[in-house]
Amino acid sequence: MTPRTILYLRVALGVIAVLFAFRIYRIIMEPIEFQKIKDRRYEAVILQLEQLREAQLAFKNEYGMYASEVSTLVDFIKNAEVTIVERKDSSFMQYNKVYQIDMNKDTIIYRVIGSAPALTKLRNQREDLFPEDLNLDDLLTIKYSQDSTFKMGTAVIVKNGIKVPVFEIKASNAAIFSESYGKYENYIKRLKYSDLIVGSLTEPTLSGNWN
Repeated sequence: MTPRTILYLRVALGVIAVLFAFRIYRIIMEPIEFQKIKDRRYEAVILQLEQLREAQLAFKNEYGMYASEVSTLVDFIKNAEVTIVERKDSSFMQYNKVYQIDMNKDTIIYRVIGSAPALTKLRNQREDLFPEDLNLDDLLTIKYSQDSTFKMGTAVIVKNGIKVPVFEIKASNAAIFSESYGKYENYIKRLKYSDLIVGSLTEPTLSGNWN
């Protein structure tokens, strides 16, 4: 074997060793990298879903129903005036037929005392979700996605004989990891849920499936 052949062989073995070491490094580091990316992106999108949930509650409180479009909610936060209601505990005397005497009965009195911008009311209730520097237009699309929008639905279900309005808002993993889906596809497909969801169209819940 000539010196040149030996040199070529050493170079080839060196390249193979480097590639092998890099492959081992990627096997170890790739899931760690994905976990960091997933945690950061989920945190941002969950924040958006919580903001939209609070907006839905304020919308329903004002109009008696949930909004069916994210754009409607964003416009509501930006431009709507909402009523400010004062709640006061009270009581009165009422004749009790069983005991045949007047008895004290507790009640709650609601009184409209004014109005305020929807954003002001939301900020007073949840300043952590609606900070001063919040760009409301950012709620129109899923964070980190390539302009993907949230999927929102509303319905009325019957629970224990009572009609209950419900809503559901979804952000798919395909949107959340859109530009890196191909790279981390195997990890994304193994996640517990394919969508981050708040609310439900089949149950009267306001919870998110990340809880």
